[in-house]
Amino acid sequence: MSSAGEKAVGALKTILTLKDQLDGLGRDMAGLNARLAGLAEAHADLRDRVSRLEGVIEGAAMATRQRRIEE
Repeated sequence: MSSAGEKAVGALKTILTLKDQLDGLGRDMAGLNARLAGLAEAHADLRDRVSRLEGVIEGAAMATRQRRIEE
């Protein structure tokens, strides 16, 4: 049978392994958070660009309609 000391060393190794894994998860979460923030910023930029394009298209359509009325 294993001695109490060997069991304690085994438990300590397990705890240290789990701590390393948790630290790695923390780093992964920080990286994912940064990527998510970047995606949110890119989404906002795209939304703004689409809004501007919609404005240009609507303006061009209104100008076309106005010209037809004048003709």
